[in-house]
Amino acid sequence: MLIELIFKGLYSSLNFSFLEKFLFEAKEIRFNFPENQDSSISFDESLSIIHSNEYVDLTINTDHIEMSEKIVPRVFINFGRNNNEIELFFFFDVNDLNEQTLKKGIDFVRNWSKTIRTKYDFQYFICQMDNADSDEYYFDSNGIGKLYDDLG
Repeated sequence: MLIELIFKGLYSSLNFSFLEKFLFEAKEIRFNFPENQDSSISFDESLSIIHSNEYVDLTINTDHIEMSEKIVPRVFINFGRNNNEIELFFFFDVNDLNEQTLKKGIDFVRNWSKTIRTKYDFQYFICQMDNADSDEYYFDSNGIGKLYDDLG
């Protein structure tokens, strides 16, 4: 089951060190805005672009990422900056976590999300199914959503 995991934060208070691992392990890196054709861009160069532009759209394609010592294959990541607002978007199949049930997989993602929020100073996170409406979510930083109960 494909899910979207979205973190929101403020440029002025965010700890950007999370990007280093994602950029280092990326299969492909692309700045959609500002445009940059060099896919072998370093972490320092990426940070320079993020810090020197008020609008940034960065796409990271991975073979995998590590979530609390679990390897999750084929995760799409998008990082966006719009003035002081930051959004970090993960798109992946929760079944790739290989948990016994879908609910346990969602719980695993929820615990990882809490860790990421605290460690990097994000203000908010939400986990929802692919292309969900605003009230269709499994959990957010405030608690569980209406879809969580449908997991069984």
